[in-house]
Amino acid sequence: MTDSLLNRRTFTASLAGGTLAATALASSASSPDTAGPMIGHVSETTANIWYRPAKPGTYRVQIWEAADDAKPQTVQAEATAAGDLSLTWKIANLKPATRYHYAIEGADLSPDDCYLITAPSAAVRGKSCLAFGSCAKTKPSSLWAQMEQRGAQGLVLLGDTPYINSTNLTTIRNEQRKLLQIPELASLVRHTPTWGTWDDHDFGGNDTDGRLLGKENCRRGFVEYRANAEFGESGEGIYTKFRYGPIEVFLLDTRWFSQTAPSPVAADKPTLLGERQWKWLQEGLASSTAPFKVIACGMIWDDKENGEKDDWGTYTHERDALFDFIGQQRITGVVLIGGDIHCSRLLRYKSTGQTGYPIHQFIVSPIHDSVIPSLNVAHPDLIKGAAVPHVWLRLEADATRTPATLHAEWVQRDGRQMWDLTLEETQLRPA
Repeated sequence: MTDSLLNRRTFTASLAGGTLAATALASSASSPDTAGPMIGHVSETTANIWYRPAKPGTYRVQIWEAADDAKPQTVQAEATAAGDLSLTWKIANLKPATRYHYAIEGADLSPDDCYLITAPSAAVRGKSCLAFGSCAKTKPSSLWAQMEQRGAQGLVLLGDTPYINSTNLTTIRNEQRKLLQIPELASLVRHTPTWGTWDDHDFGGNDTDGRLLGKENCRRGFVEYRANAEFGESGEGIYTKFRYGPIEVFLLDTRWFSQTAPSPVAADKPTLLGERQWKWLQEGLASSTAPFKVIACGMIWDDKENGEKDDWGTYTHERDALFDFIGQQRITGVVLIGGDIHCSRLLRYKSTGQTGYPIHQFIVSPIHDSVIPSLNVAHPDLIKGAAVPHVWLRLEADATRTPATLHAEWVQRDGRQMWDLTLEETQLRPA
C-alpha cells in the first residue's frame, strides 16, 4: 500500500477549530445518532455526499479516483444543530462514468465500501439501471440488498419513504434518520446514488395537500435528510431531475402546491403541480435529449376510485394538458411511474391521439408487507395488476442497441417473479 493511500484510509482532520484524537473521532462515528454516509445526486462531473455525525463541527471528506494515486480532493461542510447535524459535501471536477473512493474524517467505515461512480456521459450510447420503490417502513429488509444484487446503479425513493404522519420537526428528523439507519439500506446508499420525493405520509399525513399547516417542517426535514441536486425553487417544493445515461428522470412534487392556487392550465380548477413546477416540467421535457424520459411521483396517474383525492384522477385537467404538451412538442420516450396504493400495476393509456404514442404507467408499491387489494381496481387500460408485498421496480435502459430499449421489471423480494415489459425507442415516438 502506498503512503498516500494509507493516509487516505486513516484520514482525520480538525473539527470546529481543534484537532480531536482518533479515539474520540471513532467514538463519535459509532454513536447511534449518526447516519450515512449516503451518496446523493451524481452527474457526469459532480457528486453529493451526505452524512450526519454525532457532534456539530466542520467536517472534511477526501475523494480520489480509484485508478489514480494522485492527491485527493478535499471538501468541507458544516454540521450545525440548526440543520440537525446533517451535512452534504458537494464535489465538483469529476470525470464521467468513473469510480471514486472517499473517506470521511472520524467515520469508522470500511474504505472498500465507500465509493461512488459518476453518471455516464450523455454523449455515449450506453446502459443504465435504476431501482424505484415506494412505501417503506423503518424496518430491516433484504429487498434493499436485492436491488444491488440485481445491478441497480441508482435508487429513487418515490414517497412514503418512510411513514412519518407528523409535522413536528423532531419527529420528522427522527423518522428520516431511522430510515437511513436500516442496515441493508445504509449499505446500499453508501455507494449508490439516491434521489427522493415524497408522498402523503412523509408530507404530514394521509391524503394531505399543499394547504397543510406546518408543511414547512416537512420540507425542512426532507431537505436535511436527502441530497438531491435541488429541492424545488425559491424555498418552495422539492421537485428535481437528473440524467443517468439514456434515462432522464423528472421527480415531481405532487404535495406542496396542490390545492393552493388555480391551475396554470385551467383557472377554474385547483392546481396539482403549481405554476412554477408546471413551467419547470415543460422546459425540462422540451430540452431533454435522453432517449427515455421518466416522469415519476408518489401518487398514481389515474383515479384510485376511493374517497381520497390525492391522485391524478382529481387533476385530470393537468394530466390532459401534460399529454397535449407531449404531443404538440413531439416529445419522445415518455413513461410514467407512480406508487402510493400498496398495489403494483402496469397500464398502457390509449393516448395516441394526444401524445402520438401510447403512454405507459408503471405503479410500484409497497416495499413493506402491507397491501390494499381493494385498490387494484379494474381499468380499461390496465395490462397487469397485483396486490403483493415487498416489491420494487427495476428499470434498465440500453442505448447500445438500435433501437434503444427500456426494460421494466417488477421484482418481489427473494427472487419471486412478477412481470416485465420491454419497450423499444421507436414505440415511444409519434408515428
